Amino acid sequence: MSKDTVAIRVDSDLRQRLDKLADAFGQTRSSIINDALRQYADHQEWQVTLIADRARSIAEGRATMIEHEDVLAAFENRFAEK
Repeated sequence: MSKDTVAIRVDSDLRQRLDKLADAFGQTRSSIINDALRQYADHQEWQVTLIADRARSIAEGRATMIEHEDVLAAFENRFAEK
């Protein structure tokens, strides 16, 4: 996989933390940052896809809608039992 260079600025505390993690895992700072960014991008893409799917479901009338008051009542009942 080809690699591109991206310059970012981080505060010195974060840089020190990244360096400690890299040292602890026997990796480079760059690989630690790559792993973190990959996880962040994966999670954000998952959220965007989920939201788009839910919006499409609502628009197409396939979603079951629950009134806000019913949700609150369900939570109150669930936690009142414990």
